[in-house]
Amino acid sequence: MILQLFCAVSVLGQTEFDLKKLQNPKKYGPETKSHFKELLVPEYTLAKGKKAIFLKNGLRSSQFIAPQLWRNIKDTVFPYRVDIVYSRYPVKDGEYKEIYPLLCNRLIRLFELDPSLNDTAIKWRTILQTHVVNDDQVNSLFHGVVIWYRTASEEAENTDSLAKEHKLVQTDIGSQSNSIELLKTINGLKENALLNDSIRQLIDGKSIDIQRHIIQQYLAKALTIKNTIPLNERTPLEMMQFKKQINEYLKHNPFSDSVVWKVMDRHPEWTDALVINDWTGSMYGYGAQVLHWHLNNYKHSGIRFLSLFNDGDGKTTAQKVIGETGGIYSAEASDIPTILNLFNFVRLNGGGGDRPENDIEAILSSIERFPDHKEIILIADNFACIRDIELAHKITKPIRVIVCGYNKDFGVNTHLAYLAKISNGGLYTLESDFENLRIDLLPKGEIGHNKDNRFYISMLNCSPKPTFELNYGKESFKTFTHLDSAIKVIKEVRKLELKAQNFDKLPSKVAQMKNLLYLDVSDNNIAKIPSSIKQIKDLKEINLSKNKLEKLPKGFYKLKYLEAVDLSFNMLQDLNNLFEQGFYLKKIDLSFNQITNIERIYQLKNILEAKLNNNKITELPQEINQLKKLKLLDLSNNQLLYLPKTIIGLVKLEELNLENNQLGSLPPNLKRLRKLKTLNLGGNPLGEKEKERIRRELPEVEISF
Repeated sequence: MILQLFCAVSVLGQTEFDLKKLQNPKKYGPETKSHFKELLVPEYTLAKGKKAIFLKNGLRSSQFIAPQLWRNIKDTVFPYRVDIVYSRYPVKDGEYKEIYPLLCNRLIRLFELDPSLNDTAIKWRTILQTHVVNDDQVNSLFHGVVIWYRTASEEAENTDSLAKEHKLVQTDIGSQSNSIELLKTINGLKENALLNDSIRQLIDGKSIDIQRHIIQQYLAKALTIKNTIPLNERTPLEMMQFKKQINEYLKHNPFSDSVVWKVMDRHPEWTDALVINDWTGSMYGYGAQVLHWHLNNYKHSGIRFLSLFNDGDGKTTAQKVIGETGGIYSAEASDIPTILNLFNFVRLNGGGGDRPENDIEAILSSIERFPDHKEIILIADNFACIRDIELAHKITKPIRVIVCGYNKDFGVNTHLAYLAKISNGGLYTLESDFENLRIDLLPKGEIGHNKDNRFYISMLNCSPKPTFELNYGKESFKTFTHLDSAIKVIKEVRKLELKAQNFDKLPSKVAQMKNLLYLDVSDNNIAKIPSSIKQIKDLKEINLSKNKLEKLPKGFYKLKYLEAVDLSFNMLQDLNNLFEQGFYLKKIDLSFNQITNIERIYQLKNILEAKLNNNKITELPQEINQLKKLKLLDLSNNQLLYLPKTIIGLVKLEELNLENNQLGSLPPNLKRLRKLKTLNLGGNPLGEKEKERIRRELPEVEISF
């Protein structure tokens, strides 16, 4: 159930490494290593002007000799890169074999020391020291983990710098191109029989962009030549040359499985098929599988038409318009020379923008061009969302979605499942065919409930915005305001509002509404929440404000996917358990309670808004700077005597309310709160000199004293 409903969970703060897989290096070692960029150096040394902590292990050890070096500073700094340092030793028969258990064990020990390092925001490298000749020398080198970090002020400056770079990237098409990928494509073409000697001579010594331009012109001209010779009339030599070129694609463009070959073998009944192929980065190998299978089975192949799409011919994300992104090219499957030229032409034209693709536009465009087909097959990337999924309702024919990159643990991309269901098509993986899907659809490409126990819906975030921002009542869900009517359709209730209905306890039937996403029982007389509330595993928003709660049951803390919680106007004292379990929390309102201790609030890694006003809070934890996404913090009407210096690490903070506390001064370097817009300090015993200093350091901020 958890995996089935929560495909809209934000990817922010996702973990980089699966801890269970780290415990099985024999099976998952290569996959773990794929997360790292590898560098070879004679001897590892720290670059000047940079800050890092060296956690020494030993040549073949994963235990840290002095873990306190990181433990002492981890809550006051911002890590951005981690190096795992080895020596390329011993080398046997000229070959060094990766020791996967050592890599995995070092990661396990690292995440035991600091779980927050397991984050996709951190860059990972393995460093192999190569200048090693014997045991004595290798023992003199450093081996272990290096954590690179920034201070709070450096992090603020880096955030501003990244924002400026982002604006430049959005306006500079050239910067969108992946130069490494482009160079790889052009080098492959130079070795390919598609280019004649004159073109090779013409591009020799030219810059990469000029080479691309010349080859594009050459291929564009070649595409105007119509080839009418059917495959069964091609000579054995021609067929051999075609297969050789496709084999080159398969050789130089990796793929994780043979799903296209397997699915096409399973379905000889698919005839007069229109195949639509995602022709971007990781999908080149799968696209080559299509043509490879077609050539090897041409006498009975059901593929008649083929389309390739590259998501916009190098457009930036800002330039892409739903339904008008472009980058879609087609040909008849019997015209192999044209398709081979298309493979290269479409690839050279790609390389722009973000990860989501224009699958639906490609399907609709291809149907319009080739209406004389019986089947539609989409070769789709399971790790890419569909930018134009909102157009899926326009498709009137079943789509056979071949899911590339699928595995049972990850599940099926939300958008691919949605597309297969809405078109009355199917999902096809390496081992299984999923047809007649049993899933409920919501508007805008979202899945409400997966009743199909044959597969999971993945946690890949394809939702356009965080769930708590959705307007549940306006278009997504019916709002039930009476318990009796909700009980009659208990499995259908997604939004329940029982405000001001004089309940003295939460009705037991509510806990049986296992598909509930939004619950509002505010303004009642509820003094106790049953632990059975944990059964509503997919609950995202809950409003328990204006009740008589003194504590929450253990079952409440099992609601680990909550994104918005309102517990205001109760009598709660300790909510540290909520902080520990609230990884996905983005909004909390704990105002008007009896809270004294918020020691562990720093564990709310994704929190955006925190209302803690009208409590009895006397101090903030030093780790407050770990709330890197926090935009609004209301601590008014508490008993704060001082603020920790680390508060200047709240680099995204826009609104800060400290009204009616006991603050005689604020920390230095307030100017580092660069996003701050409003600051309320009314009702604090601040002297005039301190007020003047605050005004001077925050000249652009609206301040109230």
